[in-house]
Amino acid sequence: MSASVSSGATIDFQRVEQFKKDLVAFATAGPLRQEYELQRALFVQAAQPGDEHEAESVLDWFLFDWFDDQGHGVIDHFLDAKTELEEADREILLDWLDSINSVFEVRSAGKRSFKLAELDSGEEYTVKTHSDRAPFKRGQFLIARLLPLGDDLIFSGLQFVMPDRNSALAWLEMRRAFDAFDSPEAIEKARIEQCTAFCDLFGCDELTVASNKLNSTLARFQRYLLTERRDPETGLTAAERFRKELGQELIVPELPPLPPPVAGAGEVTILCDDFDGIVLLPDFDRFKRIFRADEPSRAMPDWKDLVWTYIKNPDIPIVAFERVAEQYPRRVEKVIRTLIGDKDFSLEHLYAVLLHYKQPVDGLEDLKDDQILWDLFDGNGSVKSTAGKRKAAADSTSQKRTRGRAAAKDSAAKKTKPGRRANLKTAAKQTSAAKLESAELSRATKRASKSTKSSSRKKSSKR
Repeated sequence: MSASVSSGATIDFQRVEQFKKDLVAFATAGPLRQEYELQRALFVQAAQPGDEHEAESVLDWFLFDWFDDQGHGVIDHFLDAKTELEEADREILLDWLDSINSVFEVRSAGKRSFKLAELDSGEEYTVKTHSDRAPFKRGQFLIARLLPLGDDLIFSGLQFVMPDRNSALAWLEMRRAFDAFDSPEAIEKARIEQCTAFCDLFGCDELTVASNKLNSTLARFQRYLLTERRDPETGLTAAERFRKELGQELIVPELPPLPPPVAGAGEVTILCDDFDGIVLLPDFDRFKRIFRADEPSRAMPDWKDLVWTYIKNPDIPIVAFERVAEQYPRRVEKVIRTLIGDKDFSLEHLYAVLLHYKQPVDGLEDLKDDQILWDLFDGNGSVKSTAGKRKAAADSTSQKRTRGRAAAKDSAAKKTKPGRRANLKTAAKQTSAAKLESAELSRATKRASKSTKSSSRKKSSKR
């Protein structure tokens, strides 16, 4: 399928609609179906009674605003799966990552086009349609999502007409409040509050329970966090604050089904981490015993299988290795050297090893390539002695952990999404620093080119 659109060309709406149908089918009936059904169920629980458009609303949100734990959205997953897509089609989808979801005032309605003004910023946009009959009138207010298409903009999904300007402003204020709850600062604050509340309730930051007791333990914590624990400054519970600031009741969602690694474990550790928040680690007590033993094979015959699970499973966060590496750095080095067959491995490359197996990338099959990239992103020097590296890697301060974790996420981001970010696979196989720097320059050039295209499109769409 090819739906390329160039400046000044007539928009093939039939092709574009087929394009959107393919994306919807991928999200609702393909690899992301389970996640979509989960998010839809949560949305239905929180929706106001009688919301007849809830299915369309959650679908539009899921297609363009949902992200997984790695920051990948539906379009990212679609591009990764549909490698046969032509470059022009990939560019359309990449442009859709910059959709505009807001409330607009209709300034004028012409034949097959509208001029809209965003109520929040006042910026004007010209939107193309395929209908000769204008469905909206000048002066009306719409909630809509605009999708870039070449140098034009089109509607995505349903558009909701607001009764009047006051209703549109009220919707805008509610969205700002929701955005404040979902801002990076609010998320970080909520993560800290979660960990504090967990320690308040259970008296520790690490609690191990039988897997059949996990749901009841988490449900107890959820009730305490949302409806019992009061903020020391405001005296309000989270539910009371939600009702006060958003004018709605906070509906506590049901807990989702446990993921397979957790559901199949004998015991599960609930761990509080300043960076990741609340995480679930299957058989973590058994995992820690491996590093306490001088000879793991005597303590646990199947220790290699368990460690490989922790290395390879993307659902098991890096904090598991951080915890044991802080206490047993030399034994962690010894265990991983045995597993990967590298007698020179040091903890300085722990994140590189974990990212290599948890988020494999075509063209980076050699672990050494990932270590080269890690050295580039993390700034590791090649002149450090082995002892010096071990000392640095064993540093357990919050600053070291935060820097390392942030660099790990940055490294993972830079080596994924080949259509959206620069291709670093070739750079990873280059051994000289000069060539690696050249790859970074190429990456910056591509990014600048993308930015120029986006700016050009916006100028063309704003009249």
